[in-house]
Amino acid sequence: MRILELFLLLSLTGFLICFFAQYLKIKKWLFYISIVFFVLHWLIEGIRWQMYLGYTTLLISIVLYYASNIKKIAKVSLVSLGLIITLISIVLCIIMPVIKFPEPSGTFSVGLESLYLEDKTREETLTKEKGDYRKLTINVYYPSDHEITKPIRYMDHGYAEAFVESKGMPAIIATHFDLTKTHTQKSLPIIKNKQLPIIILSHGLLWNSEMYTSIIEEIVSQGYVVFAIHHTYESFLSEYQGKRIKWSQKNIDDMNTEVDFGFVHEKMDLALNAKDKRGNTAAYELIQYLPYFESLDRWSNDISFVIDQLAVLNEDSSNFLYQKLNMNQVGLLGHSWGGAAVVQNASVNKKIKGVINMDGAQFGRVIDTTLKAPLLVMHADRDYDKFFTPNFYVYDQVVKNDYYLVTIKSTGHANFGDLGYWSKIHSLTETGEIDPDRMSYITNQLILTFFNKYVKQQPLEMKETFIQKEYPEIEIIKK
Repeated sequence: MRILELFLLLSLTGFLICFFAQYLKIKKWLFYISIVFFVLHWLIEGIRWQMYLGYTTLLISIVLYYASNIKKIAKVSLVSLGLIITLISIVLCIIMPVIKFPEPSGTFSVGLESLYLEDKTREETLTKEKGDYRKLTINVYYPSDHEITKPIRYMDHGYAEAFVESKGMPAIIATHFDLTKTHTQKSLPIIKNKQLPIIILSHGLLWNSEMYTSIIEEIVSQGYVVFAIHHTYESFLSEYQGKRIKWSQKNIDDMNTEVDFGFVHEKMDLALNAKDKRGNTAAYELIQYLPYFESLDRWSNDISFVIDQLAVLNEDSSNFLYQKLNMNQVGLLGHSWGGAAVVQNASVNKKIKGVINMDGAQFGRVIDTTLKAPLLVMHADRDYDKFFTPNFYVYDQVVKNDYYLVTIKSTGHANFGDLGYWSKIHSLTETGEIDPDRMSYITNQLILTFFNKYVKQQPLEMKETFIQKEYPEIEIIKK
């Protein structure tokens, strides 16, 4: 809870309790203190829906203070109601907090610009509009030497509400997200006289790049430039030159149309339990059967197109990225569906120096390719004797360079992003019980160590770094 809203609710609670104890002078002062805390909270912190019941308690307190002729039974009822709803408000504030992201530890500030790119070689297949080509919005997060004075707000302008709506939840749940300030500012000057290593970020299906703020800010503060792609119609909400584009529900539905889930579960069980070649055969048949090739191809093509366009912008003297990019130092980072997409791209793109998959199931055509780029795979904490993922089978077959497999204890699928900060109710966010600040630290250390080694070519030992006592949550295997 924020400090002023805590003091407001505590002073209101004390005021109501005084009605039972008959401490008249204390009651008077607590009433006025509550009014002061409310005004300060409103002006400094900003109101949020979790406090609505607390604001109702304030109205009840005003009625009780000024209406002296209320009958005793009514007074007792109002006091009891006030205490109950104040307690509920405190609980809501705790389980749905105003997010506070960790301060980036690097030497650079984080600037933000947007790129709007259109691929004239690819028609958009997710709309019925003829002559509509694939359009992409890319958030460019870059290092700056200038101090941040006007940080942007987190998931502002209805983005947070759109996300919870995509999950079938009431939009009001996320209306308080714009109370969180990030460590990023739009249009800061980019650092001078230095070519920057490049990280391409691919989000999860029905997520978007802003949901990785805790990761992006740390990476950029260490001197990388992050190009975060919004995969149009498969991000929950993107914006292209002022036009808002929501996800395509039809596309999401079509991805699983006519799938025989009985067949799927049969192959999963066989892949998990067969101790001979039948298990590998079942995994291969399952990968080939599931209808995910088109989407992953589209995302991989998005990544290749963006990288090609960056090479053009790097030579464009009118662009703020002019001669700022080291096109020989390109890494890929993806989560969930984006994790599968970046590995698929790295398997066909020789420009990639290292690729990280954060808990993405590797369906699609990677199984029929060869991956020569170093690979880091982070997995959530599951019982993999009972939970099928194609990753163990696919990567053992196709990876021809260094391959690190990391499992992080007490994590869920959505911990590889910001959702751990959203709520203390882990079932609501598909997160594990790991502390979100600790998760951010571990994830960022893994990402930076890997990219420093393979993208920047620094002499680091990946596995040896993370088997130290400082990282008891990590199980890391190098293959």
